[in-house]
Amino acid sequence: MTTEEAPAGVGGFEVRIGWRRDDPRLEADAIALWERTGILPDDVTPAERARELVAGAYQDGQLISLCTAVVEPIPFLRARFVVLRSMTDPDRRRSHGQFALALPVRKTLEDWALANPGEKVAGVIGFVEPGAWGDFDKLPVAPIWPLTVVAYTHDGKQVRACWFDHFRLDGARPGESGALALTAEEMAPDFEFRPAWRLNDPRIEKDAVEFWNRLGILPRNVTAEERARELIAVAYKDGRIVGVNTARLGRLDQVRARLAMLRSAVDPDYRRTRVSFALTLYTRALLECWSNEHPEERLAGLGAILESRELAGRGNQPYWPTTRFILAGFMPDGRQLRVSWFEDFRLD
Repeated sequence: MTTEEAPAGVGGFEVRIGWRRDDPRLEADAIALWERTGILPDDVTPAERARELVAGAYQDGQLISLCTAVVEPIPFLRARFVVLRSMTDPDRRRSHGQFALALPVRKTLEDWALANPGEKVAGVIGFVEPGAWGDFDKLPVAPIWPLTVVAYTHDGKQVRACWFDHFRLDGARPGESGALALTAEEMAPDFEFRPAWRLNDPRIEKDAVEFWNRLGILPRNVTAEERARELIAVAYKDGRIVGVNTARLGRLDQVRARLAMLRSAVDPDYRRTRVSFALTLYTRALLECWSNEHPEERLAGLGAILESRELAGRGNQPYWPTTRFILAGFMPDGRQLRVSWFEDFRLD
């Protein structure tokens, strides 16, 4: 991607790409900016940091904003990421230079990772200081990238990750992304989906109890009647429940937010249909609407821990576009932890 091919960005910026290439002008301008502002750590020289340049945004011939990066393993995500750093000239912080860089930087790094599979780079990650993004700190999913909150550091920095679309945990080439704008009914037209969240519907609860008892899938210390009080949505086929989603609301400390921790169960006879995926889509829309109607609940989104071996193939895809579940880490026993943020939710 050459300078001429890069989009102009916000406010008529010129974007210069420096990742893994020699650009004397960009390097000299970046060094001058760092020396003038004195923002680099004492143990890092401007010349050293210039070798890590990703891109710079110019306005009226002056370097306003820039990004640098290194490739490092991120242990809690069990993958190698491009660790991104960014800065804007303190005198031009309202210039939106970082917005101008977002798309060119994302495309540059993803294209590079795709062209260099031996690097095994999974995505981009950033550590955002409290207040560094202003009101954008409150967006769980940043615009353009999208850099998504997946954790916090001990000193309060937001850990934001963006998995590359092509990356797969097992190293396989990507297939279909599943990013289709379908409703649950369109995805699984032979099933009927019904809401159950906070409705105390005796018919649905009775049918769900029969479903769990018939399959014998609940833990020994949980009764079907207890679990029925946590119903969110169900799927019917020929007058009988064949799929249920339940959840318990609680704070997930890793992301410092209250989530609905989702559980899903499907009749074994229907596990190779799309009903489980469609039911999750239905559930997400239902709870997001409920969250918007009950802002006092501060429900930020869904959480899920992958249990079923049926999801092993899809589990290799770190981000599921349709349901917006992003891989946010692993449990001690190796199960995946995923988070799906609601679009209108804002962090504290």
